[in-house]
Amino acid sequence: MNKRPDLLLAVFLCLVPLLAYAQDKKPPQPQKPPPPETEDVVRISTELVQTDVMVFDNDGRFVPGLKREQFELLGEGQQQSIDFCESVVSGGKDEGSTLRAARDNKPSEPVTSESDESVRSRTILFFVNDLHLSSSSLSRTHKTIINFINEMMRPEDQVAITSASGQIGFLQQLTNNPAVLRAALDRLKMVPSGTRDGERPHMSDYAAYLIAERNDRALFDYFVEATMRANAIPEAQRAVAAALVEQRSRTIVRQSDFIVKNALSSLVSLMNATAKLPGRKLVFFVSEGFLPNFTGSDFTTMIRRATSSAARSAVVIYSLDPRGLFVDSALDASTGGGFDPTGVFQNRMSGERNFTQEALHALAADTGGRALLNSNALEDQIRRGLDETSRYYLLAWRPANEGQRASNFSKIKVTIAGRPELKVHLRRGYLGAPPGKSDVKVDTASATLEGTNPLGVAETSSEELQAALAVGYKQTASSALQLTSSVQLSARSHDGGSGTMVVNVLGAVFDTKGKGVGSFKQRIEVPRTGSQAPPAYATVNHQVDLPPGLYQVRVLAYERGTTRLTNAMEWIELPKLKAGTFAISSIFLGEIPAAGTAQVGVNASGRFARTSRMRFTTYIYNAKSPPNLAVQIKVMRGSEAVIAPAETKINTEKTSPTYTGEFPLSSLPPGDYVLHVTISDKTAAASGSKELRFTIY
Repeated sequence: MNKRPDLLLAVFLCLVPLLAYAQDKKPPQPQKPPPPETEDVVRISTELVQTDVMVFDNDGRFVPGLKREQFELLGEGQQQSIDFCESVVSGGKDEGSTLRAARDNKPSEPVTSESDESVRSRTILFFVNDLHLSSSSLSRTHKTIINFINEMMRPEDQVAITSASGQIGFLQQLTNNPAVLRAALDRLKMVPSGTRDGERPHMSDYAAYLIAERNDRALFDYFVEATMRANAIPEAQRAVAAALVEQRSRTIVRQSDFIVKNALSSLVSLMNATAKLPGRKLVFFVSEGFLPNFTGSDFTTMIRRATSSAARSAVVIYSLDPRGLFVDSALDASTGGGFDPTGVFQNRMSGERNFTQEALHALAADTGGRALLNSNALEDQIRRGLDETSRYYLLAWRPANEGQRASNFSKIKVTIAGRPELKVHLRRGYLGAPPGKSDVKVDTASATLEGTNPLGVAETSSEELQAALAVGYKQTASSALQLTSSVQLSARSHDGGSGTMVVNVLGAVFDTKGKGVGSFKQRIEVPRTGSQAPPAYATVNHQVDLPPGLYQVRVLAYERGTTRLTNAMEWIELPKLKAGTFAISSIFLGEIPAAGTAQVGVNASGRFARTSRMRFTTYIYNAKSPPNLAVQIKVMRGSEAVIAPAETKINTEKTSPTYTGEFPLSSLPPGDYVLHVTISDKTAAASGSKELRFTIY
């Protein structure tokens, strides 16, 4: 037992760096696909199955207010009785309870959709199929996602940027930190594809497929003639040119099949990684399209596996082709084989775009999404996807037979009685059952390994023990930057028990490559409180001096002698402060309870009782002489300033001044707020601003 903390720390510190090393060390080339799954369909373990549907009018607007009796559902052509119907806001506070109510066929809490709309936490993932992107498409993808980060992302959102090649590495994680997402996007580089043919005449994947798989003799003869012209092969050696064309076409198709399988395998891994995340998720699948070799490869199986995983994980896919409106290769003189008086090449290649986009249509349609293709307004397409998936109806029904119950690919059709003009979007299969809490029966170290997925989501197995993490930075006496971490632990006793819980706390700091640059561990006693009583906290603090950069702090806490654990993670960017330039540190929040306290620690959870007072502190650096500093405080709720006192002059008697302020929270109703603090140096005509989100309960 005494060796467990050391073993767990070693595993915890090695886990993420090893994963990142495997991705960062090698160039972003296609990897060998994982072994096929033993089952391609979702098995439904309960009598009731769930189907999520979106209903739109002719203008593409969601139709609210529909009742259960208005929905008509056919399963395998048979009329089904709908046991549960509820309108759900994606990422709203009631989504999780509604999903559980549908699973258990119990009445749900009233869904306050309108109030949830402004605070809903959306889960949005960009899967960039960089194995099928040209350099120009990659550039447009960069601009589109940057626009999303700057203009469309909300503070409550959880967003990840992922890629088929895995080149993003450690930064492929869910976060609401714009700096992390921009850093992840910067890692997306051009991936040379083995199928891009450099010989003359150019042969695309589609042309190779028509020759090798469809046995298109007319196109084959065209390429033979073009090959002879391009390589000055005499007519007497026509058989040599024919052999070259045949070999090229088969090689290109094999390479294409391999790369497509790798891309779809990466998508399946992403779908599986989202399964433990609550609610419905939106995935933007960004790709130029690719060759769907239905007959000569296991393409159909891979697509089926991807959509099955999406159903199991409650994922809706919206496909985007970053080429927008583009010129077909048949009309592109730079890729042709010269003048073709027969018109064979132009005729055959005219179907290339539609054929290579079939998979984009299939992934979207089978998951209840939409293929947003052939448009140059990519930002508008992103907005459309976000808007269309913001609301949906959740239906629960009882399959009529064992065949329907066993397969998530049963044929389902939903219509609205008496409203034929309404368009209904639904996934091809059933929603998987919401993930339950895992029954951890192994050592904590093993549970940690199993509980971390490619999105950086770690599973918790403790209802009683809760961890919150706050990170910040300040300058030390040597002018180095110090990353500070405060772990706040509470223990809720649902059975009314008292006493303390002995907890081991492990922490690690990683850079953007997943390399550990700091760690800490501590054993601490956490007071138990009743489920209705105000929480009592125990705190673990850690500091480490680091150079400027982007860092992640991860914390794992588990009750000693058990396998019940909880965790927390935060990103922070340490800026590069210029010598002599005015700046301020992070804001450090503290809570003064109604009864008062002699010592105020950092409130890591950001949750404050309405009866308490908030205290905040920031450090001020490089103020000009003579010092003339002022502070402007604002507390915002949405776009409204609910607290905005006049600018106040700061006492500058100290050599390295700090500013500490406090105010009561009793005048503010429960809800989410943002604290803005701006410190101005009037002498230098400079200022620094910071903000923090907090919640009043």
